[in-house]
Amino acid sequence: MTITDILIDIQQHETGAPLDSDVTTQLRELAVEFGVEDNPGWLLPIFEAVRNSHAILSPVFFEKESSDPSSYLAEVEALLKWKYEDEGEYESIEFPKLGWRIYISNESHSPTTGRGGSTYQVTALQSKQSDRRGGV
Repeated sequence: MTITDILIDIQQHETGAPLDSDVTTQLRELAVEFGVEDNPGWLLPIFEAVRNSHAILSPVFFEKESSDPSSYLAEVEALLKWKYEDEGEYESIEFPKLGWRIYISNESHSPTTGRGGSTYQVTALQSKQSDRRGGV
């Protein structure tokens, strides 16, 4: 499954409706343009976690090899109208209906080498956690 297929699946579950074929085409074109279709890098595990309802609680360090994946995220967010924040030092994407949040810290250091990079986490949104505990 490609990164585009995963994003289409997530978006359809988040909105409860199929994506328009023009939007699907634009998503595929963006993935090719930014080089993430064949090499999604750190994008793949975060979106697979959301798709599979799997939390990644401990921050996972990665070195950004280029700004393409972050630029790709900004383009996808605008196309799909995600709840997205990019404050420079971090990026946050929320999927309220699915109950998940992706958090990317852009001011991290490798715990082993000390080199600069970023970390990602995938966590349940608070309201979704409360729903799960309360049985609502």
